[in-house]
Amino acid sequence: MKTALFIMLISLSLLAALLAAQPAAANSVHAVTSMMSVTMKANNSQQQKQKLKVRSKEQAVQLAKRQYRGKVLKVQSSRVNGNPGYSVKLLSNDGVVFYVSVDAKTGRVSRN
Repeated sequence: MKTALFIMLISLSLLAALLAAQPAAANSVHAVTSMMSVTMKANNSQQQKQKLKVRSKEQAVQLAKRQYRGKVLKVQSSRVNGNPGYSVKLLSNDGVVFYVSVDAKTGRVSRN
């Protein structure tokens, strides 16, 4: 997070210097503002990951298998109750295919 703030400060300094030296340097200004935008998006993404209780497909599989016995057939990212999450496709011991949703934000596991 300190790195992102440092990059943003440097970017703002560059922007101010470009505007003072050459008011017509629109392309350079655009490049700096684009870089700042990318940095801010990366920082927001990192902050959101830190808030999640389930951060990987492997964790989602562990939670699903702990609550529901069976062989995992497939795991994919999905939305669960409006939150980021995972959909886990399982094959039960008696041959029934079923799906389990794992809410990444809360860690809640539910069978569909």
